[in-house]
Amino acid sequence: MRGVLLLLLLLLLLLLLAPAVAVGQTTTTPDNEFNLRTPPPQTIPSAPRTEFPVPVPAARRPVQLFDFHPLIGVSEEYTDNFNRTVTNRQDNFRSMLSPGMNVLMDAGFLTGEATYTISGFYDTAVDEPGYFNTFAGRLSWEATPRLKLNLAGGVSQNDEPSQADSLGLRQERRKFTTSNASLGADWSVIGNVTASPYYRFLHFDDESGPQTTTQFAGGNISTSIYQIHTLTVGYEYVMSTTLHATTGASDSDLHGHRFSGSFSRDISQRMTAGVSGGYAFRTLDARGPDAETNFQLWNVSLFDNYALPKLIEFRLSIGVSKLSTERDPFVSTSSSLAYWFGQAVATVAAVRGLSETFDGGQNQGVVKTTGATGSLAYSFTPSLSGLASVAYHENEFTGVGGTPTPTAVGTSPTRTERVLVGSIGLTFQIVRWLSTGLHYSYSRTTSNDVDGEIRENRVRASLNFIF
Repeated sequence: MRGVLLLLLLLLLLLLLAPAVAVGQTTTTPDNEFNLRTPPPQTIPSAPRTEFPVPVPAARRPVQLFDFHPLIGVSEEYTDNFNRTVTNRQDNFRSMLSPGMNVLMDAGFLTGEATYTISGFYDTAVDEPGYFNTFAGRLSWEATPRLKLNLAGGVSQNDEPSQADSLGLRQERRKFTTSNASLGADWSVIGNVTASPYYRFLHFDDESGPQTTTQFAGGNISTSIYQIHTLTVGYEYVMSTTLHATTGASDSDLHGHRFSGSFSRDISQRMTAGVSGGYAFRTLDARGPDAETNFQLWNVSLFDNYALPKLIEFRLSIGVSKLSTERDPFVSTSSSLAYWFGQAVATVAAVRGLSETFDGGQNQGVVKTTGATGSLAYSFTPSLSGLASVAYHENEFTGVGGTPTPTAVGTSPTRTERVLVGSIGLTFQIVRWLSTGLHYSYSRTTSNDVDGEIRENRVRASLNFIF
């Protein structure tokens, strides 16, 4: 542990003594808004990205105030373990039809985008139909040259565990609905001082399990010092309620505060280095015989961001994190690398840290997660492209901040699960408005308190109309 602290101190000294440039620092690449001055997250996010059954067309400036693009998707999917069980696996064919609409709006000072699809399907394993709704939208209003407001929200229904979180925490197949909304602002208060207040709302509703409602209110204030330094401080208040209407567990209320800060220095026009840290304290009130529980989380790390557009982009961080209920701190990281070569793009990422799962969906408490992901995208021709990816996560359920829902994998509130997921797929653009795809995925989950593993193979063929 002393060696890690000495390394952090040495890197901090190099940061302060490093040469820097004070000319027009470009902190954002044109294509994917890679902000060099963005520090690593204080905890590991667990929320997944919303995935639509029909690929959403790339946003572009409308030729009029509104642009409407109808969407229709047809797919057939096979899985050899529909109920995701260790034994007695059951296969299933899912036939799905997904009509929808994508809307773009551009009024100059007011821009937005919204996409909605409804998916009707039939499963052979249960011999019954069903449906899912998926919606996502955003709206940006440049109220004044110094004030910009951003509104976003979404609703997603699914029964795939991978759509409930990004760490592989949920294993059982049950229908769930997750909804979210956020309101934020970027306000140039005075001179080079910028304030970014925000509010976020999240609700996760399990069809036959717990419900989690979480609200966040906070803000960040940042200022530039001698052009090459950026100082940011932040505060956030969280309030989360988990109801176990059908599981028999005690309902709970969680609330608490988080303080964060970062200091960065522009080493060059393409590199920024800095230090960031945060401290959070939470109170969990169980509505039952259990006593009130208090716990704290803290993190400090050094980071380095570098970007050369369409060639290489990386975020590197190394730090120390600690949960108050554990004796020792541990080394944490949230790092990624993207590299372009020819028609291919390779990405790798590694994370290790604490995840407050009520921040992104179903409340599974505080989870200590270690993982790595990798992907390779390649364009064989302008019409044919392929994507291969792999991800591995080891999740330790600490039993703090909420009890994970018992599953067929394990029943211990402090169990450890290892999740491996791999996929490969091809997409072919037949004509401008018609594409087809073929995808295969494999997943495997093991637990330290159950013999056996959950394995699933899945194949999906799709035909998508985007007008």
